[in-house]
Amino acid sequence: MPAVIHAPAAHADWTSVQGTTEDDGRYTVTLPNNALWVKVSVLASADADAPVLASTEEVIPKGSWVTTKAPVTLPAGTALGDYPVRVDYRLSGETTKQWTGTYGHRTHVGVGKLAFDRASTDWDNRRAVLTGTTTLWNPATGERTAAPEGTKVLVTLPIDNNGSSRTLSAVAVAGADGSFALPVTPNGSIQGATARIVEPAPGLDPDDTVPVPYLPADATLKYRITSDVSKFRVLASTDVRVTGRVERLTPAGWKPFAGVPVVATGLQPGYDAAAVNVLGGINTAENGTFSFLARPYYVTEAVYTSLRPSPYFAGSVRPYDKNDIAVPQQFSFSPYKITLDAYGKVTATGRLASGAAPYCDKVQPVVLQYSRDGGRTWGTLRSGATDFYCNYTLSAWGYTDARYRVVHPETDQLVGKAAANIRLARYETRFSAFTISPTRPVVNGKMTVSGTVQRKVSGVWKPYAGAKLTLLFKPKGDTNWYWITKSIVTNTSGNFSYRATAYEDGTWITILQPPAGYFYSETTARYIDAR
Repeated sequence: MPAVIHAPAAHADWTSVQGTTEDDGRYTVTLPNNALWVKVSVLASADADAPVLASTEEVIPKGSWVTTKAPVTLPAGTALGDYPVRVDYRLSGETTKQWTGTYGHRTHVGVGKLAFDRASTDWDNRRAVLTGTTTLWNPATGERTAAPEGTKVLVTLPIDNNGSSRTLSAVAVAGADGSFALPVTPNGSIQGATARIVEPAPGLDPDDTVPVPYLPADATLKYRITSDVSKFRVLASTDVRVTGRVERLTPAGWKPFAGVPVVATGLQPGYDAAAVNVLGGINTAENGTFSFLARPYYVTEAVYTSLRPSPYFAGSVRPYDKNDIAVPQQFSFSPYKITLDAYGKVTATGRLASGAAPYCDKVQPVVLQYSRDGGRTWGTLRSGATDFYCNYTLSAWGYTDARYRVVHPETDQLVGKAAANIRLARYETRFSAFTISPTRPVVNGKMTVSGTVQRKVSGVWKPYAGAKLTLLFKPKGDTNWYWITKSIVTNTSGNFSYRATAYEDGTWITILQPPAGYFYSETTARYIDAR
C-alpha cells in the first residue's frame, strides 16, 4: 500500500458518495475524478472481520466520477447476490475517508447489437424492421450469452415529422436464440430512440437502456398537382366536386402518382405537419386522377388542393393548386326599419349584420321593393349599396297603402335574402274648397278664410272632422312664410272658417297639420291685394 500522509482538511469534506455496479461488472463511485487515491474492496459479508473477496486501486475517470479500470472479479464459486463494498479514498486537502455500499454480483440481461434493415425510409418504402439481440452477462466468467426465450425489450421511438414530434413505444419478444425483430412504419425520422429490457426473469438484473440507430426519412420525392372545382359560388355546407391529377417525378420523367392521399383545404398549405381546415379528400386512382366532394363552410377565396403533409415530400411547403370559390354567408337585417312620412316618402334604414365579420369587405347591393297586392308580386322602388360597415339608407316616393321590404341579392360574400315585409299606409287628405272673402280687403281690415278638408276612406272622399290647420302668409316681395294661426280646427262636416287680418299685400295658404296615419295636404296659394 502506498504511503498516505494524514493532513488536516483544508476545506469542507466531500460527503456526496454513492456507488453503482455497472452492467459489465465495474464499480463506479461518485468521487471527483481528480481524487488522490481510491481503493474499492468487496467483502464476503457485513461482519467486522469479513474477508475481502476482491479489491483494486486501479480506477479511471468516468465523466466527473471514477470507476474501476476493469470489472471486479470475485473468486470462482462465489454465490450470486449483493455483497458489501468498502471504498477507501483520499481527496486533495482532506484526510483519508471510508465509505460503504453494495456491490451487485448478479447475472445481467441486456440488449445487444441493434440495426435497421434499411438506411432510411421513403414514400415507397415506409416500413422498416429493427433487429437486435438480447444477452446474459455472467459476472463469474465475464461472458455474454443469449438471453432466455421470451425476454421482452421495450423500444421507445421519438419520431419527427416536419417539426411535429410524437413518440411510439412497442415491446419486442426475443426468440430461442435471443434475437428479436420489430417492424415499424414511422412516417418520419427516428432519432434519439432507446431500447431496454422490461419484466426480466427473477434473479436477472436489467442493463441500462441502449441507443437505437438513427433512421432518417428521405424527403426527396417531388410531385405536381392540377385540379378544378365544379362550381364557383356555393352556399355553406353545400358540396362541390374537386377533380384533378397528381404526378411524381421519376428517373423516367413525370408519371402518374397512384394511391397518394389528396386533400382540399380552405387555407393555403404551409409548414404544418397536418392538413388544416380540411374540406374533403381521397386517394388517387392508378392513373393518378382523383374526384371527391368537398364541403366549404366559411367565407373563402379559394380551394387549395394538395397532398396530405408527409415527411417524404421535398420542400418545406408542399405544392398545391388553387381554385377560386366563394361561399356566401348568412346574415340578418339588424337593425331594420322602414317608414312612410306624411309627404309620401318611404325610407328604409338598417344594417346587414353578418357573423362572419363586423364589416363589409366589399359594399353590398340592397334593393327597396314594394307590393300593392299583399305581397304576391314585388316591384323595385330604389336600388343602392351599403357602406363599409354594412349600413344602408334607401329612400323613394311610396304609395298610400303598400307593403315594403329590403332585399339583398346574393353576392360572393353574403347569401340572397329578403327582409320581413312591412305594411305602411296613410289616409289621403285634400282641401276640396278654399276661399278668402273679401278678395280685396282694406289694409289691416278683416277677411274670412274658409274651406273644407276631406280624407279618403275606402276609396271615397269624406269630411275630415277635427283636422288641425295652420294659416300661413308670405308678404309681397318676401321669400319667407309666416304662420298666422295654428289653431284652426274643422267641424263635423270638415269645414273651417277663420277671421284673419289683411296686413298688407301678399300670398295666403292653409296647410294640414297631419297626425299619424295621414298624408299632408295644402290649399292652393291665394294672392290678396289689400287696398
